[in-house]
Amino acid sequence: MPDREWIGRIEALQADGGINADDEAALIRHVGEQRESLDQALNRVLPEYQRRLTADGKESADRWLGETARALGEAQGRESRRVVDGLDASQSP
Repeated sequence: MPDREWIGRIEALQADGGINADDEAALIRHVGEQRESLDQALNRVLPEYQRRLTADGKESADRWLGETARALGEAQGRESRRVVDGLDASQSP
């Protein structure tokens, strides 16, 4: 989903009263940071994948890529959970 669409959803959530303006800003900032983080990770992963593909073969390189992608997704998930847990709306009963 493009960043603009995510931002639109976050803005709609705030407009509907689901989050306050501070939470909206935190979520929009988080989406941008996650996108930048993913771009940086891909810039590191792709050359290493190519190196492993040449040196170790497709099966091994694909296994490494799967493990790396899983670890990246888990780390981004933990960071997203940290951000969401810090929102005022998440503190409501």
